[in-house]
Amino acid sequence: MKSEKLILASWFYKEDGEKIKLNWFLYEFACGFFDLLHEDSTKRIAEWKAKLPDEQLAEFCAYYAKRMKRSLVDFLENETRTIKVYDEYLADYCHSNTRRENAVITKIGGAAWDGMMGRCAACPDRCLEDPGGHCGSFDQTGRGGN
Repeated sequence: MKSEKLILASWFYKEDGEKIKLNWFLYEFACGFFDLLHEDSTKRIAEWKAKLPDEQLAEFCAYYAKRMKRSLVDFLENETRTIKVYDEYLADYCHSNTRRENAVITKIGGAAWDGMMGRCAACPDRCLEDPGGHCGSFDQTGRGGN
């Protein structure tokens, strides 16, 4: 996947103690979000994507995933089955987006979330069941970006 070449796992931790399953989940979400945005071939956000080189799109997806951390923690602590995605996640990064662009990007983010939930159901790591647990995936060769 192109996202794994552009989005570095090391963007999701500063110290070894932050190599936790929650941060790995966010990394995987950022990759999935990037792939869906990159693959979107409709005209809905074509102009928006044309302004961003792949590297900047990768940075945006990592930023967006990290901003979702608070929502994800709330989701896990409240045990509700809805996650809140706030408009300011986009507005703080993409100052000149139209409402339509933000709506489409948010919808694609929702599809990335749904994809993560599907992959998580089959994954033995159970990141959302033990979000603070150590995640050895950060230490795999070629994915840390150090």
